[in-house]
Parts: sequence; structure tokens; C-alpha cells
Amino acid sequence: MMFAAKRRVLLVEDDPFVAMVMEETLQSMKLEVLVDLNLGDALREVDASDFDVALVDVDLRGENGCPLILALLEKQVPFAVMSGGDLSVLAAEFPHIRMVSKPLEMAALQQLVRELLEESSSSAQG
Repeated sequence: MMFAAKRRVLLVEDDPFVAMVMEETLQSMKLEVLVDLNLGDALREVDASDFDVALVDVDLRGENGCPLILALLEKQVPFAVMSGGDLSVLAAEFPHIRMVSKPLEMAALQQLVRELLEESSSSAQG
């Protein structure tokens, strides 16, 4: 089995500035980052691309990210949901999904991605 030189992260964030800051932070961790700014592009990315983990903003310019959550669950890729809003309804619907509130400190983002990558590695081996 071939392993890519770089681990890949799918970042779905509708705010271009926030996406850019997060992308730079992830690239500083020597990760390859795929950035999608809307739900349609993100769903196509999930279908078309291979990546190790995903970070998903759940409210994408008024579009609900639930179809994306379901697609990631089906693909069995470790991911976290991010939101600047109330996550309680989503947490009740998906109690096993990791959720984080924005704004997110960059150190916390890096720690979250490290944990997701560990999950990805252990699920790939098992």
C-alpha cells in the first residue's frame, strides 16, 4: 500500500479569511490542505478526493452542513465539526461526533488535528 508523503486535511469553511488563517496553520504542520468554501464543493471533494481527516464548519452561508457530516460518516474519515453558533441540536443528533466552537485558538486547532490524525492512523491499521 502506498502512503502519500503528506497527510491531507479537508477544510470546509465559508469565511475566506478564516479559511486562509486555518490553512496556513495546518500547512505549518506540514499537512496538505484541501479548502472548500461551500457545501456543494465540499460534497464533490468528499466524493472525488482522498484525505486523512476533515474540519467542517456546519453553517455554510446559510446551508446546513448535515449532508456533509453524513458523507464523511459514510466515508469513515475522522472529522470535527466547527461552529460559531449553538451546537446543542447537532450534538444531540450526532452525540459521537467531535464538535468545537469557533473562534478557535490556532494551538487548539493544531491539537485537534493531531488527535484526528492519530484516529486516522489507528483506524487505517486496524
